[in-house]
Amino acid sequence: MSKHHLGFLSSDGAEAHTALDDILEPEAGPVVTQPSVDASSLVAAADRAQLDRDIAAIERASAALRRAEPALESWTVAPAMVMQKPRPVGLLIGVLWLSTALVTIGAVFAISIFVG
Repeated sequence: MSKHHLGFLSSDGAEAHTALDDILEPEAGPVVTQPSVDASSLVAAADRAQLDRDIAAIERASAALRRAEPALESWTVAPAMVMQKPRPVGLLIGVLWLSTALVTIGAVFAISIFVG
């Protein structure tokens, strides 16, 4: 399998080759075999084995990426939640009543001037 240069890691490619080696050459792990009864269980076992290999490859790739580019993990420290103090509802209701009263008084005064 040919190795490609991942230029975003370093200028000489040393980190890239190390990361790529970690992904392409996994450590040898225990091989688990299960006795099969029929063809459907063979397919299911093959699917599970492929899924296990895929998950292991993803985990190796993410570990290699974390080692090569630790600055990409900016989401690990959550920003502190800033809670704004809610405005009192009573103040808002009072301002609405006051403005309604002023408009009503102004309308009554304007009508009294035009009529009388």
